Amino acid sequence: MFKLILAFALLVLPLCAGDLSGRWSATLSSNGRDVPLHLEFRQQGQEVAGAFGKRADFMSPLGKLHLAGSALTFELQIPMGPAARFEGVVDGDRASGQLTSDAPGLSGKLEMKRTGPPSRLPASFDAAAKSNDLAALSDEFDNPGTLRNWKSLSDAEGWPNRVEKVDANTTSAGHLYVVPQSGAWWAGYHGVYFFKEVRGDFAITTRVKVTGKSGGEPATMWTLSGLLVRAPADAKIPREQRKENWIYLMTGRGPEGGRVIDAKSTLGSDNAWDITPARPGWYELRIARVGPLFIAMCRPDGGDWMLRKRIVREDLPETLQAGINVTSDFLLSASMPAAKYNAELFPGASRPDSVTMFDFVRFSRPAGTPELKSKLAGQEVVDVNDADLLALFR
Repeated sequence: MFKLILAFALLVLPLCAGDLSGRWSATLSSNGRDVPLHLEFRQQGQEVAGAFGKRADFMSPLGKLHLAGSALTFELQIPMGPAARFEGVVDGDRASGQLTSDAPGLSGKLEMKRTGPPSRLPASFDAAAKSNDLAALSDEFDNPGTLRNWKSLSDAEGWPNRVEKVDANTTSAGHLYVVPQSGAWWAGYHGVYFFKEVRGDFAITTRVKVTGKSGGEPATMWTLSGLLVRAPADAKIPREQRKENWIYLMTGRGPEGGRVIDAKSTLGSDNAWDITPARPGWYELRIARVGPLFIAMCRPDGGDWMLRKRIVREDLPETLQAGINVTSDFLLSASMPAAKYNAELFPGASRPDSVTMFDFVRFSRPAGTPELKSKLAGQEVVDVNDADLLALFR
């Protein structure tokens, strides 16, 4: 009995010892509505780092974070939206205060409660990371025969084939050339997907260009292509009851007609996403995994790598599908339930204007120095800086 009490004390005491570190659930009471939020903090002395989001897996950094005694202040920026400032007081595992903003619906009382320790990177890196054992999965698309090495969603799970045309090193030398039929990747909806299976920590990188069929801008909104990392479907569950669990990073035409980089985390067929402006032309995209942390990175041709999004998905299995995907017909998909859309192709109603060229897809393991891996092992996710994560997958 004593051992049980001691173990409980060792688990709980660090959370109650005046340290802000941990995961927190929060409720914003604004204009008669209660809005759930999630926050995560790491405190080391008087230095504090933090992040927030509507979901615990999909957060954005907090700004101007300051803790003086029990007084806590920070600023948060809604992706593609307004900013707000919090001023409040921390009392053990609870905190409360006022969130103020010029935007309606983003001002009110914010109450927070600590729910557990902060998320961390693995205590050690996979031994397979010592060598690039994944190189054989890579494809430069300079040989038409390598297309047979890819699995398609339609073949793997028995869905309709959503590809109008696909070839390697034929229509466009050195490229995988994809023209889709109707397809959409959001919530529980399916689009074109070619993948390979990967276990453990990895990175998948592609260079991609999205155009309309005439070679210019796509005519329809949400015409995107890029990378998708997905949990395989459970064949024991009826199709109409299955939930999608995946992460993607895509580029192409967005909702307003401009080019975007779109990062999304889909948990139980529920989306969390944000977009940033992009330029036309070729982009390199990368999704990397380090234990529960997935890092989305991007760069335009001639540019530097930028860490686009951190996504914590402790639910995803050790072995994942990882590959390239295409969204081409969002408006049609949004007009009906996912189960109906996924089961048919709708040739009379669908007119996607989408052509994608993939220059390569490369798989690799974490490639940072032993010193960097030692530094990152077991570190709190919210406290890892962008430069170290980028260096881990050069």
